[in-house]
Amino acid sequence: MSAKAAAPKPKTVIVKVKKKGAPSYMVSFGDMMTLILCFFILLVSMAKDQDYGLMAKGIGSFVMSVRTMGLTGILSASEKQRVFDEMRRRFNLPPEPDPARRASHDEASAQELTRAELVEAMQPRPERTIAQVAVFEPGSAAPLNASRAYLRELEEVLRPHQGEILVLEGHALEDGLPNPLLAQERAETVRELLVRDHGFAPERIEVRTWFDEPDLQGKEVRSVDARLVLQPPR
Repeated sequence: MSAKAAAPKPKTVIVKVKKKGAPSYMVSFGDMMTLILCFFILLVSMAKDQDYGLMAKGIGSFVMSVRTMGLTGILSASEKQRVFDEMRRRFNLPPEPDPARRASHDEASAQELTRAELVEAMQPRPERTIAQVAVFEPGSAAPLNASRAYLRELEEVLRPHQGEILVLEGHALEDGLPNPLLAQERAETVRELLVRDHGFAPERIEVRTWFDEPDLQGKEVRSVDARLVLQPPR
């Protein structure tokens, strides 16, 4: 009797599952964050005053941004403060004792940005223009009642500060034709209102008009524009 043929053994198939790694952009992101951190450390190391509290705060902000990937609302206020306190301990510094300084660092950053914008806005500029501070009826040099109210609202904006003069430019383009005499009269009317009703110094206001305004040809313009300019040095 012949021997029974042995059944073939089943084949074992090994399937390798490729693990999903980090996104490709994380390499560039990590390099950029490292460069920013090195740049910050160089700035602090070259400073005249070595403030370790500032150093700890800057590194704490960096670590917090990395953990949250720049998104707000991921970490609570206590978790954020824990990050900053941990950085201070690494520099052998105690936690910040002032409760006001333990407030949200996001709010502190926003306040610093607002303060910088205000400082920038207060810097002297060669010229600031406010268009149509007064509007007139056709053929008239008397400003509309709405323009008088508008001048009251703009009083502090239009008032020249040290080293500035207020230039009032009258416009009278009606039916596409310029009327320089009417434009001059309109500017003089606004000047008189500012001096009489708002206490402007007359020597700080100049009145100007244009005999020809090619850029405004074909338009209806019945207004006075204002420009605050720096006085040239004498």
